[in-house]
Amino acid sequence: MLPAAADAGRPGRLHHLLVIIGLFLYGGARLPLGPPSIVVGVVDPMSTLMQVTILLGSSLACLIHWRRCAALLLPAWPFLLLIAFIASSSLWSNYPDATLRRSVSLVALMLFALSTHAVFGMARIMRLALGLLLVLAVASLAVAAVRPDIGYDVGEYANAIRGVFLQKNTLGFAMTLCALSLSYLVLERGKLRLADGLILLFLLAMLVLARATTAFLLTAGTGMATILMIWLDRGRAWTLAAVVGIGVMLVGAMLMLALVDTDALFEAIGKDSTLTGRTEIWAESWRAIADRPLLGYGYAAFWNQSSPIVRWIWIAVGWEPPSSHSGYLEILLQLGWLGMGLAAVMALATIARAATGLRRGPRNAAFWTLLFLSIMAIQANGEAILLNPDLFVLFWIFGLLTLSRPRATERQAAPPPAPAARSPHRPIRLIQRPVARQGAVPVFRRRVPSATGEAESPKP
Repeated sequence: MLPAAADAGRPGRLHHLLVIIGLFLYGGARLPLGPPSIVVGVVDPMSTLMQVTILLGSSLACLIHWRRCAALLLPAWPFLLLIAFIASSSLWSNYPDATLRRSVSLVALMLFALSTHAVFGMARIMRLALGLLLVLAVASLAVAAVRPDIGYDVGEYANAIRGVFLQKNTLGFAMTLCALSLSYLVLERGKLRLADGLILLFLLAMLVLARATTAFLLTAGTGMATILMIWLDRGRAWTLAAVVGIGVMLVGAMLMLALVDTDALFEAIGKDSTLTGRTEIWAESWRAIADRPLLGYGYAAFWNQSSPIVRWIWIAVGWEPPSSHSGYLEILLQLGWLGMGLAAVMALATIARAATGLRRGPRNAAFWTLLFLSIMAIQANGEAILLNPDLFVLFWIFGLLTLSRPRATERQAAPPPAPAARSPHRPIRLIQRPVARQGAVPVFRRRVPSATGEAESPKP
């Protein structure tokens, strides 16, 4: 079983409200007051207000629960090191104000993660995330039905639901993370219920309506991996089977890409061979990376509408992408190869901690963390989701902190005290045994001390 929240604090209503606001913001949701507009470099006032609320509220929560939060600082060292490097990138950033503002958002997310994990515990956080994301999914259906101009995407995906999210892909991210929240709770419980299957089917249906093919496949894979983990864990042969299974899937995927006609494959899953123009953006992004390979252009300081190099990329690709549509290229653009190295250290530290959890426990938490990292790594291949102040990074921090905290069930109790040695000079006691039947003569037994214990001899 996974670590329960027994060692967590007792959150109040205000802290619950703060967590709901944080999950709402980091999940990519918005208040559907009008059609969203995606303009690079423009600050949303409502988002800024929520960021300030989370920063102040999380800081106060860390002060109130400073002992538990301080205990989590050492396990979170990979993220703290990367955040320090991100903040220092304002020294060479093309737009230092944008870098500082975005760095403060990342600091607010870190404080939110520390205080929330210290007070709520992982299981309670996942229940809150699952409930809120399901509410946002239902709200997205309602907005699409009542206000199609707000609830549906535009352009090529005009028939795809985006609901209360900025884009249909953001809705896809939220549903995948909702499936991961459900996966954690199922693994903690150790068994499946009918409600779990119904929730997974609802999430898959939402992804079909959103036309989020990658998110659909990853959500379905999350469900299958969770079921496989529960089944294999009962047989105690799950470690070998999981490693072999992952290896077979990776080799099979590479063989498929090498042997199958990629154009036909992409057409079968509703994509074109350029991945909706992503290959052109990737090529131009690599040219920009070659100009500043070591440190990049500064955190959140590349994709700015006033940047000459960005305008040149937009002209070259024929449209105005707000990002490189690759989490890995985005790190190189913003932080260079040095930042990529720090991100790799952060990933390796998490994998090493999960590997230790697979051997010593908690196994289910370790498996969930590896599953989450795999999902995020695949999703980052086509979307810029790495190192953003969003739910992906928040779940990553939660997984790392969960593996760092000892389970209450694994704390070994102190051995019982050894019985006191009996003195050989202790007086002999006579104990009357219960009479088995009426009329029987009571039998008295005399306890005779010995070196190994008490030997009883009958005495009429």
